[in-house]
Amino acid sequence: MNGGRSAHAKHLWAVAFVALGCCVTARAQTGISRTNDYREDVRVLKQLEQDGLDAYREGDADKMSRILADDFVGRWADGSTTDKRGTVEPVRTGEEKHSANQLVECNVRIYGDTAVVTGIQTEKSTLEGRDGSGRYSFTDVFVKRNGRWQIVAPETKRVASQTGVQKSAGDRIIGTWHLVSAGTFRRDGSFEPYPQYGPNATGYLMYDSTGHMCVSLANPNHPHWVDPEKPTEADKIRSYDVFFAYCRTYEIREKEGRIIHRPEMGSWPHYVGTDQARNFRVEGIRLILSAEETPPQGERRQYQITWQRVSLPKLCDTAKVAGISMSDDSLGNTSKVKPNATSSAHCSQPRFWAVKCNFRTADQG
Repeated sequence: MNGGRSAHAKHLWAVAFVALGCCVTARAQTGISRTNDYREDVRVLKQLEQDGLDAYREGDADKMSRILADDFVGRWADGSTTDKRGTVEPVRTGEEKHSANQLVECNVRIYGDTAVVTGIQTEKSTLEGRDGSGRYSFTDVFVKRNGRWQIVAPETKRVASQTGVQKSAGDRIIGTWHLVSAGTFRRDGSFEPYPQYGPNATGYLMYDSTGHMCVSLANPNHPHWVDPEKPTEADKIRSYDVFFAYCRTYEIREKEGRIIHRPEMGSWPHYVGTDQARNFRVEGIRLILSAEETPPQGERRQYQITWQRVSLPKLCDTAKVAGISMSDDSLGNTSKVKPNATSSAHCSQPRFWAVKCNFRTADQG
């Protein structure tokens, strides 16, 4: 009997060991399966990143549409946002085109049916005629639905140019410029300021990263109207003569050293709907625009308008004097300046071409 019990116990132990072995094997196989699934997801996500760049380069809107989820909302380096349609259509129409791009770095983290992909890409691109070339960091959020990964929320940031690397023309002209001088060159080479604006003319020129611009020139010594509510015809004519402005879009042709302004509105109606070509060059903190013109019943001459960049610290100084709080959302820094404050406003230089500064009075907090 004892022998029988011993044999039975051995049999039970053998069955237990076999069952345990099967369990361990099953768990190991499950672990291997999960590892394989994870690796496959990583491979797919990296391929989708490459497919997105290929779609931009090939102008393949259908491929781009398959990668983006229907509830897609992207935030880009210039601060703008687009939904799926607003991202796909420029690819379809050719308004956004990459002549070259490269995925430099790609890192994947997966959390169930959500994945975060970060990395670096370079591109040589145009969007609505403006140069978007550069080096960008990106963070793309993917969601897996019905076994398919799609992007729901990307964000890109322009990576600052490395020391010694030449910035593009777009990088160099984006911002606000204050007038230094405006006029024409005489035959003897001397410079003559525009008489209607006077020797101390003032003005501003602004280029933004969405491809829009605005320019104004004025005579700062323009006399006030006798009656602000009822200007005379002479008042109106004089006001027209001493002020000039127009706004809309621009295009940079860097290889030609030219910039094209395309006014949609302006104080001089004959500019509206035309292409206004200017030669341009950047010398340090100055932007010099020039061209040739032939005034009515006059000889052909060259004019030149010189601008100087309005630096961010100067804007902060203005905020300090006015008792204004300035926050630089793009850098995450905020500093409130109270009236008569002894400390200066905190203000950082932009990391890339578009820096948003939100102003509010100190009383508003």
